[in-house]
Amino acid sequence: MSATALGADSYRVDIRGADDDLAAKLDIISDLKRGLRDYPTVAALRRAARRDADAFNEALTAAGYYLGEVDFTVERPDNGDTPLVVFTVEPGPRFRVTEYEILYRDEGDDRPGSLEEAKIKGDGSAAGADLRNVQVQFLNHLWDTGYPAAEIAGRRAIALPDKAEASAVFVFESGPKARFGEITIDGLNKTNEDYIAKLKTWETGAEYERAKIVTFRDRLGESGLFSSISVAPGAPDDNGDAPIIVNLEERKRRTIGAGVSWSTSEGPGGRLFFENRNMFGRGENLRIELRGSEIEQSIDFTARKPFPTLPGFAFANFGFSNETTDAFDARSFRLSGGLAKKWLDDRLETRAGLALETSKVETDATQERTYFVSAPLSVLWDSENDLLQPTKGFRASLTVTPYTGTETFTQSELSGRYRLFLGAKDQFTVAARAGFGATFGNGLLDLPVNKRFFVGGGGTVRGYGFQEAGPLDGANTPIGGRSYAVGGTELRGMVTDEIQLVGFVDAGTVMASPLPDFKERFFVGYGGGIRYFTPIGPIRIDAAFPLNGRESDRGFQIYIALGQPF
Repeated sequence: MSATALGADSYRVDIRGADDDLAAKLDIISDLKRGLRDYPTVAALRRAARRDADAFNEALTAAGYYLGEVDFTVERPDNGDTPLVVFTVEPGPRFRVTEYEILYRDEGDDRPGSLEEAKIKGDGSAAGADLRNVQVQFLNHLWDTGYPAAEIAGRRAIALPDKAEASAVFVFESGPKARFGEITIDGLNKTNEDYIAKLKTWETGAEYERAKIVTFRDRLGESGLFSSISVAPGAPDDNGDAPIIVNLEERKRRTIGAGVSWSTSEGPGGRLFFENRNMFGRGENLRIELRGSEIEQSIDFTARKPFPTLPGFAFANFGFSNETTDAFDARSFRLSGGLAKKWLDDRLETRAGLALETSKVETDATQERTYFVSAPLSVLWDSENDLLQPTKGFRASLTVTPYTGTETFTQSELSGRYRLFLGAKDQFTVAARAGFGATFGNGLLDLPVNKRFFVGGGGTVRGYGFQEAGPLDGANTPIGGRSYAVGGTELRGMVTDEIQLVGFVDAGTVMASPLPDFKERFFVGYGGGIRYFTPIGPIRIDAAFPLNGRESDRGFQIYIALGQPF
């Protein structure tokens, strides 16, 4: 048997004495089980078994079986059958941690001395990975409460075999308690240092908190000015002042981009934009965007001036749009401006503005020129971590816009979206959205048609034509409404790292009542699609069908665009 190398099919392995869960873990770390190599002799096979047994013993300890033992034998049947490697596992009891002790290797005062002081609760698991997780939580607490130089110095478990219990001992070096020192900035070219300093979220001399460093780094990222950002505390000096060291690399200041979309209800569409960032070195931004499709063509000029100490920004916009829809044709000019303020670590944004707007609106039966002055007010909560493919957080907004001019009325809109991730590695996603609108102070017939609400199409209720998920007149022209309600849900499943399959249901309608009336008929669309993930975001293709369509509704709709719909 020594003359021929033993391949994976020339020996057998049997692990005995371990339950299914433990045996599965041992299978993963066993070289013999995986059959990664051949062995020239039975003696070489025995040496490999010894290495596996040593690895198994370490795995038992790491899993909390402190008294566990693993032995092995290599059986050579007399009938010449393949050798059998038998591992005998005696795991013993699985230990529980009943006490956690915090020790420091350096001197210091007023440091937390227990998990309770840090508001951390251990789960009692004696597994090495779980103990490390608890220790890292405590380290994060030190970083968050004034000890930027803190580090883990050791960890051990003291076993009490008679009780199958253990005490976990966590050892740290905290370093001195620190305060925020001066900020030093490197890598700037166009950007003014004073602007960067105003973005910081602490006062010099205040007690160090890592959370404020994280928020500062997020603000630098949200500015859109930098391609590389590093923010870290330096070593505290003798007075306890830790300098904050910022290294930045500026992005190119000018960007030109484009996007395309297509749907059976709205036809081909595209957009082209030019963005000039940091025009005067303090984060100022100018964006020019052109959009074109069969139903709408527009150009928008938008300028933003950040005010870091507010924190927030001023904004101004000038735009022209030409809409050609089944319900109406409208050519509109709009001039607006206002102020936005950030709250709660920039997750909450409030806006107030003033807008002037004039439109020439035509329907099959009417033609009018409208003039409006409005004062839009909005509140936005946004904790999502990505624009095109969020993996956590949710988004909700409320907008109230009073209008006066040709008519006097007030419109409100409320919307939100959320995602729930399920399965190993978040393989499945349940995504949901909802939106509601209301109009007060004017009847439907007195409301200019381009100020009515419409739903239907890729952005609201898939499966129906643009603006057509609502009442139609005798000529099958959308009427619009004073209020609306829409909702949708998607089940998304990853089949490869780049491809995701999707099933969805959308529902919605518009109503003549000032508030949504849920007794009205809702239009429901359903379908499926595919997402192909690229470096710039997912490309999506959806096919949708009307569940309760009318004779005037098409049998299906196709949508192609960049990014998830919600």
